[in-house]
Amino acid sequence: MLKKISVTFAIATAFLLLPSVLKAQNKNSASTSSPYSRYGIGTLNGNTLGRSESMGGTGIGTRYGFQINTGNPASYTAIDTMTFLMEFGVSSKHTNYESAGKKNGGNDVNFNYLAFSFPIKKWWATAFGLMPLSEKGYNIMATEETTNGFSSTSITGTGTLSKAFLGNAFKIGKNLSVGVNAWYLFGTLSDSYFLNFPYDAATYDYLMENKLTVHNFGFTAGLQYAWKTKNKNEWTFGAVFEPKQNMSSKYVIHEERALFRGSTTNTPIIDTLSHSEGDKGLTLPLTFGAGFSYTYKNKIVFGADVYHQKWSEVTFLGKPSQDLNMTNSTRYSSGFEITPDAYSIRSYMDRIQYRAGVFYEKSYLTINGQQINGYGVTFGLGLPFSRALSSLNLSAELGRLGTTDNNLIKESYAKFTLHLLLHDRWFIKRKFD
Repeated sequence: MLKKISVTFAIATAFLLLPSVLKAQNKNSASTSSPYSRYGIGTLNGNTLGRSESMGGTGIGTRYGFQINTGNPASYTAIDTMTFLMEFGVSSKHTNYESAGKKNGGNDVNFNYLAFSFPIKKWWATAFGLMPLSEKGYNIMATEETTNGFSSTSITGTGTLSKAFLGNAFKIGKNLSVGVNAWYLFGTLSDSYFLNFPYDAATYDYLMENKLTVHNFGFTAGLQYAWKTKNKNEWTFGAVFEPKQNMSSKYVIHEERALFRGSTTNTPIIDTLSHSEGDKGLTLPLTFGAGFSYTYKNKIVFGADVYHQKWSEVTFLGKPSQDLNMTNSTRYSSGFEITPDAYSIRSYMDRIQYRAGVFYEKSYLTINGQQINGYGVTFGLGLPFSRALSSLNLSAELGRLGTTDNNLIKESYAKFTLHLLLHDRWFIKRKFD
């Protein structure tokens, strides 16, 4: 009876959460307010979940028996053969924006992801879920004095590109695992630039709008090689690969000027300056990465990753990356986890997982001749539920992105994420129900 209740609870929770996740991926939702999301496909999201986020974002070379690791699809075979996992995350981010002469701030709250994983055979495991790839959510307003009053400039962007993924991993022999995430990328990104002269009826206003809509399939492959030493400590080495992929996507670039736009007394005069459409609006880059982890006596885990994406070879809105401030990106990350005694029955504090990590990233944007780089530190706790393998994972990230040099903006942020992992036992034949 308890088995049926727990499974029903997990499934019901998933259906209740799914509308919230889809709403968070809606083109009109803004889960970022970064001015840098104006460029390219917006602010990129990481490809790891709760435990990995608080360890600097490492995941390529790590394997967890009771956690979902989307950083490498080969890791799914580490899941216990009688385990069903469901995980979702909610984050809150506060950012201070600083330029050469101004300061501002913003707050973003977002429902991040929803993921499931379970084994099919002893050598075969699967995972599926929904998570964002990138987001736009900027809103820049400015005014400037003119001879006939002032001009008003509005620069805005909205939208999310999301991945619905289905992953399968297979264990080959004793030590090697391989896996593939097949995913469906969907969503819409919109940018708008509007220049208006509200007190000068004889001057044209100016409007430029870009819109990209994506619906296409792709895949990410991974492998891991893990073995135990004579003293039962464990090494894991991993790698991931994603080929350059052309996304079936439609884009529109529209540019116009107008007199009497929005007027109730005069008929608007609209002059289209340019209009172009196409169905090859986005190419995703060749991506590859490698990482390792070392587990000592099931108490200490240390790992490190390097992750590279060749954005210099992609296209966006039908244009090459060289015309769009896009360049190759590389991320370096490392982290560790300490669990004093995972099986302690006397001390709850000993069962808590304590995590920390660091990262440094050369982003895929080059603006005003300077690559936008970021770095940060992460912390986290894994709080196990009493008498259960479910857990509440809390993570914090303190970081910086960009610089105030060359008329750029420096972002200093604090991000807090709550990850709820629900665990259930499947495939157990009970004598009493």
